[in-house]
Amino acid sequence: MQNTSLIEKIQNLPPETRNEVEDFVDFLVEKRKVFEKKKRDAEQLAFAETYAGTEFDLDEDLEAAGVEHLLETIPEEE
Repeated sequence: MQNTSLIEKIQNLPPETRNEVEDFVDFLVEKRKVFEKKKRDAEQLAFAETYAGTEFDLDEDLEAAGVEHLLETIPEEE
């Protein structure tokens, strides 16, 4: 199905039905976001379970740079 035919079909619906279509599309978009987040979370967990305690668990240079940055952003007490 081409997008133009879908758009034409939607445009030919009564306004209240077009609103239902819009609500349904919003639902599908949100559902997809939730699915993608769960997928990312599962991938991160699998990575953590696989590499926890290994050389890939901690990047010392990156951690040091992060701490240094945080310390630079803390206002000095007077």
